[in-house]
Amino acid sequence: MRGALPEFRSPLNPEELAGLACEPEVESRLVLEHDGDHPWEVRHGPFEDADFSELPDSHWTLLVQDVDKFDPQVLALLDTFRFIPDWRVDDIMISYAADAGSVGPHVDDYDVFLIQAAGKRRWRIDPGPDPDLTSIPDLDLRILQRFEAREEQIMEPGDVLYLPPGIPHWGIAEGSCLTFSVGFRAAAWRELAASWCDFAAERQLSIGRFRDQALTPQNDSAEILPEVFDQVCEVLTQGLRDASGRLLREWFGRFVTEQKENLQVFPTDGPLTPENLRSHIANGGTLLRRGVSRMAFSRGEDVESLLYANGDVYAIKSENSDFLVLITRERNLSRDMLEKWLERTDCLDLLHHLYIDGNYELAI
Repeated sequence: MRGALPEFRSPLNPEELAGLACEPEVESRLVLEHDGDHPWEVRHGPFEDADFSELPDSHWTLLVQDVDKFDPQVLALLDTFRFIPDWRVDDIMISYAADAGSVGPHVDDYDVFLIQAAGKRRWRIDPGPDPDLTSIPDLDLRILQRFEAREEQIMEPGDVLYLPPGIPHWGIAEGSCLTFSVGFRAAAWRELAASWCDFAAERQLSIGRFRDQALTPQNDSAEILPEVFDQVCEVLTQGLRDASGRLLREWFGRFVTEQKENLQVFPTDGPLTPENLRSHIANGGTLLRRGVSRMAFSRGEDVESLLYANGDVYAIKSENSDFLVLITRERNLSRDMLEKWLERTDCLDLLHHLYIDGNYELAI
């Protein structure tokens, strides 16, 4: 999409990005391309200043994950992509590449929008059917052994390239460049199934144990008879079959809002009552949602609406669903936005719980 974001300028320069990569809570990598039998090298952060001063003039890339969690201006870029549900968004990764820097030919398992912020990058792409996805063995990167580009695009500042999952691609810097990557979550079906079965089994299946229903002597004592399989299948499938509705909503919302281990929110220190919070907002204070706070909600019709935040779930009267729209849409909550809602006890209590649990900070 040529010129899709013509006014976009990176809030961070390369030096600031390198500084972020030195922070212990930030996930970062350096990818270097060498000559010889082992052409690719990956180094993991956090880094020291000296790590950057020793780098060559070309053929390396710095990758910093989840920059949106640490920089409000980068976070604001996600508003551009709200035509896709918030719960599908994973993070904004920023890569700085020296001349000819790249991370090799590879595929992603998720959708990605690549925004060229500075400099130029040549993208070689293979959108053909049945590409060879064999990776180079014994490498800390999924770099393809074989890659044949069927098309090329040179991306310049303001251009956006969309790549669906499973499309082999290879981006190579032409001169130094800065690229923003907006990535989306795509859980594997097996991962979803394992999580759902664990969640539903804990809450739905009987805490009892297997019992023989009609044990009779059998000719071969080691044989597992068909009726045993039927009994086990019936108990397990019935329990999971009954686990629908509210339980399914609760599990899925928790699952899609869970944060990575290095991006947790922590309870707020110090006591604060709901009335203290109301007074703070009434006096012109605001609530700022932390960059690491991940939220989604589901409306209830005849049941409660549910808010999900970082793997936790909060219930609210279905008549107040629009309050959930507000607090998930707006990251900074002001008195004018909240005034009418804080007269409703469950809305005030919910906001108070979210603050105590570490999702918000107070500001004047």
